[in-house]
Amino acid sequence: MSNLNKSIAVAYLARGADKDWLLSCERFLRSYRRYHSGVPHSLYIIFKGFLNDTDLELAKTLFGCISHEPVFLEDDKFDIGAYIEWAGVVQESTICVFNTASEILAPDWLLKLALNLTLPGVGLVGATASYESLCELNSSFPVFPNIHLRSTAFMVERESFVEITSGLVINNKVDAFGFESGRRSLTRRVLAMGRAVLLVGRNGRGYSPQHWVLSDTFRQGTQQNLLVADNQTRNFDALPWNEKREFSLRTWGDFSGLS
Repeated sequence: MSNLNKSIAVAYLARGADKDWLLSCERFLRSYRRYHSGVPHSLYIIFKGFLNDTDLELAKTLFGCISHEPVFLEDDKFDIGAYIEWAGVVQESTICVFNTASEILAPDWLLKLALNLTLPGVGLVGATASYESLCELNSSFPVFPNIHLRSTAFMVERESFVEITSGLVINNKVDAFGFESGRRSLTRRVLAMGRAVLLVGRNGRGYSPQHWVLSDTFRQGTQQNLLVADNQTRNFDALPWNEKREFSLRTWGDFSGLS
């Protein structure tokens, strides 16, 4: 059965402890209302980390203009832990998650992700990806090139996600980084299942790992093919050329053509 005929749950993580959380929530909300998803779905807003009831009520009021199901979680286990807890209780067949800093950049964004997840043998899709290694931070991380989809905006079958994350404990930031780009990252676990992972651009094309560096997305040129922006992509846009070059080389190495 095609993913387009399955139920899809979209989660946006509204974390009140984040700096400028209100700006981030407003940014996501504007983009969600501006760009049609292209496919039916249920929207969940995960509220966590609010420092006081006043901020929480403000956030709940902000999202009151759109149809959604609110979810209230404790502010522990980082973003990944929230996704895991949420995925364990929803009933939809496919899940798509966005972190607090996410901003949708194009129409039919969910359709583009879902169509690529529908392709034969595909097990995971995402809006940004990287070859970067954190082995200098922690020697347990794979060396460069360390292919992984970033965890800021991704889509996967819910049952597969629940199976992969069963028993996973997120105690600290290194654990969270490990889920994204460690030796047992979500990407590597999906690949180990014999499934493909694709980066999806604004153009709707799904890029396999060897073509990620040619996708005009994360830390590449003007990032004109990004489907979903986040803090890291916005920071890159604001950098002067010499610093952009440094970040691009760190992310893509000699594959970037900037050596």
